[in-house]
Amino acid sequence: MKKMERDERQLLIDVSVMYYLEGKTQNQIARELYLSRPKVSRLLKKARELKIVDININYQSDTLESLQNEIKKNFNIRNVVIVKTLSDYADILKEIGKAAAKVLLQELKEGMTLGISWGQSVRSTASQLENKKIRDLKIVELFGAISYDMDEADMLSIGRTISSKIGGKLYPLPAPIYIGDTATREALINNPIIKNALNMLEHCDLILSGLGSIDGNISQTIWDVYVENDAKERIKENGGVGILCAHFFDKNGRFLDIDINKNIIGIKTESIEKSKIIVVAGGKKKAKAILGALRGGYIDTLVSDDETLKLVLELEQRDSK
Repeated sequence: MKKMERDERQLLIDVSVMYYLEGKTQNQIARELYLSRPKVSRLLKKARELKIVDININYQSDTLESLQNEIKKNFNIRNVVIVKTLSDYADILKEIGKAAAKVLLQELKEGMTLGISWGQSVRSTASQLENKKIRDLKIVELFGAISYDMDEADMLSIGRTISSKIGGKLYPLPAPIYIGDTATREALINNPIIKNALNMLEHCDLILSGLGSIDGNISQTIWDVYVENDAKERIKENGGVGILCAHFFDKNGRFLDIDINKNIIGIKTESIEKSKIIVVAGGKKKAKAILGALRGGYIDTLVSDDETLKLVLELEQRDSK
């Protein structure tokens, strides 16, 4: 590390200690270190970004525990982890990712096969993982992801991030996510590399997945990039509300009987239904999708935020009247 980098890092540490441990105000720190107050604010923000400061909040409270128990009782789900809803969606993603990373490390054991989805929530979870090597771990992508429009961060980098932090061998699925031509699809799934990955998906011990929502106001890669306009109309006409592991389902959690669900190169619906799945999903626009997935019984552990889960319960009560 160069001297300039060492000096800057030491300054970040000094400012963080003064603010978080000694309880000094930003103005006091600015005076003592001969800095401007905005400069101190920027340093504190950078310290958090570089994880020099790692803020952990204990969300346990009677209110959240009551909400947690209500979700468990209503939907017969084993585990619910709730964080507080924040004003910015990016901050919600970060908090649910942090909580999901802890859950994942608790659930993973030596010799397991972990299936991973991709998307913002899974990416956030991967970035928040602590370094903890787990022996003989296999990590396999749940479905293909090749597209010229695809952000590289949504592809192999998520699997590589997880693999680098907790060990294990990554088995990618180098194929398009959906392919309608039968002959081409058969040729692809019989490729030895793809065939091996697909076989592994039938035996996942644990799955980490986000949850997509059929909502035109949400930017989502699968919906925006991979689904043709005519397929979008058919999904909506068939009552689609959400996307789990690239499969579209309705408000009751039933997977839609449409071509696009049959054309996935990836995990099958039967495997989804029997798998132990950690679903990471937050934000009120995901509420209908979360409700559908809960009704379908696919979720073993749900990591979400409190206002979203309150809305899920409201929607459930409204539908039951």
